[in-house]
Order: sequence, then C-alpha cells, then structure tokens
Amino acid sequence: MLLTPKYTKAFILFLALSLVVNPSDTFAADIAGNDAASYFRVIWGLLVVLGIILVLYGVVRKRFSLLASSPTQNIKILEIKPMMGKKALCLVDVKGQEYLLGVSGDQINHIATLPPQPETSFADTLQSAEETARS
Repeated sequence: MLLTPKYTKAFILFLALSLVVNPSDTFAADIAGNDAASYFRVIWGLLVVLGIILVLYGVVRKRFSLLASSPTQNIKILEIKPMMGKKALCLVDVKGQEYLLGVSGDQINHIATLPPQPETSFADTLQSAEETARS
C-alpha cells in the first residue's frame, strides 16, 4: 500500500492534531472509571504508532525501490526473479537492448543478450494472428 501525497498530508495533519488534543481529556468525562480512560489512551497511542509506521513504509518504498526508475535513465532493471539463497535472474534494459544476468552473492554473470522486442498494440497482434490463421 503506497500512500499518495493527499493521504500523507491528511495523516500528518491527523498526527499534529493528536498531539494537541489529548483524547483522555476530551472523552474521560464520558467514560466511567479510570481503567476505561487508560485503555482508550493505549488504543489511541497504538493507532498513532501504526499510522507513523504506514507513512514511513510508504516513504521508504517510494524512495528506495530497486525497480523504480525514471524514463530518463539509460539503465533500467525490468525484472528480478529470486532463485535460491542469494541467487537471482535479472533482466536489465540498457539503451533499448535487453540483457539477462545471473546474480549471486559475489558475482554477476552475463547469460544472454535478448533481441529487442517491437512495441505492438494488442489490436495489431490480434490482426496479425487472424491473417496467419486465414492463410
């Protein structure tokens, strides 16, 4: 779950208000007994901590993702498939050319250079499949 800027701003406002307004003061008169007010304070604190964890998760996922790349970069990691242990297959695009790499704990091996795939729409693919089926 990635938090959008709209929800992030709303949550920060929620946290700021939660620091200003103490829920035990506002609702303590409605709750009978001191134990109920203590439970409410604990639940409120847990909700605030959970919200902070979700915001930090969203920020870390957005900023430090391995697969996130901007369109202006020349090297893009297209896909990573873990194998076993610290071994993985990695599909990398470098200036339009795709390479399949084997990655282990201390080595990176070139496995194959893949030919560029032409960008076609679904309609073009369907039409070429129909023409092949007719002939």
